[in-house]
Amino acid sequence: MLKKSLVVAAAATMAFAAAGVAVADDVVRVVESAEVTIPVASGGYPGRAVAQAECPAGETRTGGGALVTAGNSYADRYAVGASVPVKGEGWWAFATNTDPNNPGKLKAYAICAKVVKNPTLVTP
Repeated sequence: MLKKSLVVAAAATMAFAAAGVAVADDVVRVVESAEVTIPVASGGYPGRAVAQAECPAGETRTGGGALVTAGNSYADRYAVGASVPVKGEGWWAFATNTDPNNPGKLKAYAICAKVVKNPTLVTP
């Protein structure tokens, strides 16, 4: 009887642990926008660009951010002007470039999470 109880307890533990891992591996992810070119400054005005990342249907935005990559120039010529959540489940970013010779790159990132129902362990 004791041997049978241990096997059942071990099987229940493995099933619960496997379900926890499977759920945890696919709950949160980062979605990135396409890389957008920030044009060079022209006529005394900085180049401007926007990017937006969207969470897939069925997922909720929990955060986000932006990344600006400088061209072949000084990094302080490229700036993120805004990085904010937008209506729906997206993240929007705006960046500028004051370099008249070198474009930069901009990407937006949305942190997305699936809303899951946690399994309940019921003991007899």
